[in-house]
Amino acid sequence: MERFLAQLCGTSALQPLPVWEGDTTGHCFTQLVLSALPHALLAVLSACHWGNPRNPDWIPHRSPGWRLRLTASFLLSIFPLLDLLPVALPPGAGPGPVGLEVLAGGMAAVAWISHSMALWVLSHSPHGRSRGPLALALAAFLPAPALVLTLLWHCQRGTLLPPLLPGPLSRLCLIILQLAVLLAYGLGWAVPGKPREPWAQEPLLPEGQEAEVAEDGESWLSRFSYAWLAPLLARGARRELRQPQDTCRLPRRLHPTYLAHIFQAHWQEGARLWRALYGAFGQCYLALGLLKLVGTMLGFSGPLLLSLLVGFLEEGQEPLSNGLLYALGLAGGAVLGAVLQNQYGYEVQKVTLQARGAVLNILYRKALHLGPRRPPVGEVLNLLGTDSERLLNFAGSFHEAWGLPLQLAITLYLLHQQVGVAFVGGLILALLLVPVNKVIATRIMASNQEMLQHKDARVKLVTELLSGIRVIKFFGWEQALGARVEACRARELGRLWVIKYLDAACVYLWAALPVVISIVIFITYVLMGHQLTATKVFTALALVRMLILPLNNFPWVINGLLEAKVSLDRIQRFLDLPNHNPQAYYSPDPPTDPTAALELHEALFSWDPAGTSQETFISHLQVKKGMLVGIVGKVGCGKSSLLAAISGELHRLRGQVAVWELSRGFGLATQEPWIQFATIRDNILFGKMFDAQLYKEVLEACALNDDLSILPAGDQTEVGEKGVTLSGGQRARIALARAVYQEKELYLLDDPLAAVDADVASHLLHKCILGALGHTTRLLCTHRTEYLEKADVVLLMENGRLVQAGPPSEILPLVQAVPKAWAEDGQESDPATAQSVQTPEKTKEGLDVEGSTSDRLLQDESKKEGAVAFHVYRAYWRAMGPGLALAILFSLLLMQATRNAADWWLSHWISQLKAAKNNSQEAPAPSSLSSEGLLSAQLLLFSPGSLYPLPTTQHLGVATAQSCPQWLLRHPFLPHRVCDHCWCQLLLHPSPGSALCGGHPPSSRHPASPPAV
Repeated sequence: MERFLAQLCGTSALQPLPVWEGDTTGHCFTQLVLSALPHALLAVLSACHWGNPRNPDWIPHRSPGWRLRLTASFLLSIFPLLDLLPVALPPGAGPGPVGLEVLAGGMAAVAWISHSMALWVLSHSPHGRSRGPLALALAAFLPAPALVLTLLWHCQRGTLLPPLLPGPLSRLCLIILQLAVLLAYGLGWAVPGKPREPWAQEPLLPEGQEAEVAEDGESWLSRFSYAWLAPLLARGARRELRQPQDTCRLPRRLHPTYLAHIFQAHWQEGARLWRALYGAFGQCYLALGLLKLVGTMLGFSGPLLLSLLVGFLEEGQEPLSNGLLYALGLAGGAVLGAVLQNQYGYEVQKVTLQARGAVLNILYRKALHLGPRRPPVGEVLNLLGTDSERLLNFAGSFHEAWGLPLQLAITLYLLHQQVGVAFVGGLILALLLVPVNKVIATRIMASNQEMLQHKDARVKLVTELLSGIRVIKFFGWEQALGARVEACRARELGRLWVIKYLDAACVYLWAALPVVISIVIFITYVLMGHQLTATKVFTALALVRMLILPLNNFPWVINGLLEAKVSLDRIQRFLDLPNHNPQAYYSPDPPTDPTAALELHEALFSWDPAGTSQETFISHLQVKKGMLVGIVGKVGCGKSSLLAAISGELHRLRGQVAVWELSRGFGLATQEPWIQFATIRDNILFGKMFDAQLYKEVLEACALNDDLSILPAGDQTEVGEKGVTLSGGQRARIALARAVYQEKELYLLDDPLAAVDADVASHLLHKCILGALGHTTRLLCTHRTEYLEKADVVLLMENGRLVQAGPPSEILPLVQAVPKAWAEDGQESDPATAQSVQTPEKTKEGLDVEGSTSDRLLQDESKKEGAVAFHVYRAYWRAMGPGLALAILFSLLLMQATRNAADWWLSHWISQLKAAKNNSQEAPAPSSLSSEGLLSAQLLLFSPGSLYPLPTTQHLGVATAQSCPQWLLRHPFLPHRVCDHCWCQLLLHPSPGSALCGGHPPSSRHPASPPAV
């Protein structure tokens, strides 16, 4: 170092960096310490502001202060380059060596260029309304003392006295100009900023009312240090993070809309999913491999520098500066490697989140576009939950798949440098374990496929159970169905037990392998006649410990890749299912008659493509525009199948289906109403813009005004999923109102009058079907034939065939109708009587909500804060079993005790080696062998990858999982939120201990925390 400074400054090696030269500071000290270092600091601080987000809401008009600072910064970046020109001129042009002047001038130019870019960015950001960051402005004045001292140096050297040399004189003029421009910079900073005018109008949301995107626009220093998380962590410390809305908004690259747009650009129907994922996110993901490589290489600096440091301490012959450099390099490499590895993990998680968002988006889209032949709901939920998560295990495993073998190879090479061919014994052990690991991995993959099949069957059964929970409790079928759920769960757990025990065995083998390798290596090294020294021992142990990561993680990497492959195949099969194609199902030509809205000719339909189920055949049917068509027949004759065939829910085997203006769609009201988990208004609007007049007419036509008047929040009242908080009549009328509000030309009404009483049915007929929908084409299925007397045409269905069509006077007598007295009573009742009859029905329908006094029927679930209660630990202790729990605690205690004993023995052994060296005595080989045996025994007996943790977590998960459906079946009717909570837990986290079956070792998880079941 001293020699380098002497060559750079042109001084003697005894005093390479003189601080004083006469009455002023030394020129080399001024250029390096007072000029180069402040300029370097200015460059770093300026670069930190390059990524500040721009403010698009304001006109890019800079105040005079900002313009003056930008101009001054640009000039200050040019002056140092001009200052280098006199250095090449003849004699006395340069005050110091050329290398020193180039270093100082180049650093100054880079600093001011970086500062100019930072000022440009800040002037376009919200800082443009003020002076900007104070620290950045102060950093700009740090090089000023160097300019002043250089000016004094020139004055002392007599630069202004004759003979006037052009080189020194030009340098003096440039220094004076730099000081003047720097003064102008200060004046520009002193000018106060002023607010800008908006582009055209005030923003919709005032600034500060919406949570900012925490990461977007942050500088690289903030990203590396995670300083952008400080406000969020501060709010968390103040206990202000209670809802998801309390956190910051997602960055743009993680927003679902952005992800869907990027993925759709690479996705085509029938394409391979992995190709589309690679096209959308592959380049960014592969670029992270470089970060992984650099972090891995920095990890090897530790053992190498440790070897040099131990050798320095042991021999004591090198200069002290070398020891300091070794120590600083060891610390710096560890810190930088940790930072890079952390950034790599964080960026991989972001790419994983991007890919999962895209996969979920395409799965949801596929589920909405599937044709009549679709998989069960439980299987789709498994794809959206378990399989989509396991598919993304590939992101965390791919780079490890090549990084771990590379790390293993470099480690073995460094071991060869330390102990020679003695490392071959450890290499042979590692190679022998590879076939064993392959057998275990193959068995795990096969068991995993079987477990997923059993899981699909269980989730399908649980879905049916939750859908019919009321009927199950009415008939007392809890015990029988609970036994079926337990039987499905038992078959699934049988495969899961196999997987977990194979995982545990695999982890134990690979965790114990480095210990065995170290034993074999040191024994072989000693038997070859070499002497173990402190340098060899510490370096070799550090390298052997580095084998733990590749050897211990490798089975998890393989497991993650295999699980990703299985889930990819399942998702690909789902995406390859045929979509519903309206262009192929419906005729491309409109009906032959221009006045017809619907025409079917020789059309044959079936619920399955093979035609094995009941078929629906329509030889010829033509429906005129504006007609009311009634469809009657016995139960199971095919009335609902006819409407399903028109709406495209059946497979068309042959024939033609022509619809006028098909692009406008249908208005559909099914026999079993589908209600969203939302407010009543949102259920009616169904995404359409709110029209107050139309909305009011729809409520009146569907007889919902009286119902809304008794609800606590009117049409803003929340209803549960499938409308569990509403009566059957209310659900039917809300579904009918939703169809009416869509304003279609063709309506398919599947018995909407069945769930209401006679008076409400009469109101719906006259006000809605004949009133609000009187100008549309309507097909009405109903058993209440008294309401079809005003129909234009009535269709009679029998055994899936259209047997007759004609006016109501001809068709209705052919079917068994309700007695005329009932219909006449319902039609002749006066309004007062109708109101008196209607009120009890509506009051009964509103019983579910009368007791609520809040605006929301479904309140937020309660939660507790603070320490976990003791009874929770006691419950988990009992579920685990006292014997197994004590065995685990005792193993953990012995593991830590033996680790401490091993560290103490290593220190004692090294002390004995040093004492023997000082006494010129050689330490006998048996002591080395016995020492290594004691160091390794604890790892073999009490390895962190023992067989206890995985089956224990499995046992806890089984106990918790089996209690959930039993509790659900044995308790009274549940609030919807409790049912929904059990639903999500059972479907999305169906495998106890599944957190340990990912692409990461247990050490990166939290094995003490219970699995979510």
